[in-house]
Amino acid sequence: MNTKNHPWENIYARDGRIFTEPFSAFNSVAKKFSQNQCRKILDLGCGNGRHVVALMNLNFGTFGLDISPTGLSLTREWLEDEELPANLVCGDMRHNLPFNENCFDGLISTQVIHHSLLAEIRNTISEIWRVMTNGGIAFVTVAGKKHDDTPYDEIEPGTFVPLEGSEKGLPHHIFTEEELYREFENFQIQEISLRDKGRVRAIWLKKIA
Repeated sequence: MNTKNHPWENIYARDGRIFTEPFSAFNSVAKKFSQNQCRKILDLGCGNGRHVVALMNLNFGTFGLDISPTGLSLTREWLEDEELPANLVCGDMRHNLPFNENCFDGLISTQVIHHSLLAEIRNTISEIWRVMTNGGIAFVTVAGKKHDDTPYDEIEPGTFVPLEGSEKGLPHHIFTEEELYREFENFQIQEISLRDKGRVRAIWLKKIA
């Protein structure tokens, strides 16, 4: 897997630990994981480790996967600073995930899976289904709106690539609510909400096989 020129590898190599605090809804996400007795959680697209560290500090068994070796190195350093074990895997979620079926009873992925073409996103959703246990729950956020002040090229219907800025060259598929229901139809969709002035769509999923 060649990650040398992937936009996220370039971002972490250039800017370092850019995400230092958990996502704004993290406490409610962790509470729901606890209420559902989740014990093994996958942070899909863990980046520099903010949610891996936070979940491990709450005693959840947590695995992190990211495409960026530099992001994973930053995560590993952070875990070492906190004296926490590191369960980290370098992988590309656009392809098959390197985990067995029915492996995780919880999953978190914030602002990650929409950074692909729709066909690749569909494969990621299929892989999320495969690696989750029956009854497992997932919290996923995706892009719901473009930034108005950034120029984009539309490379396929609903998928845009910024022409400038820190995420230049990185695809952004913009999801409508109807599209989320359609693409996640195999899951029980428990809740869909808008955040950050409509720029983020958050979805709670449950696998019912």
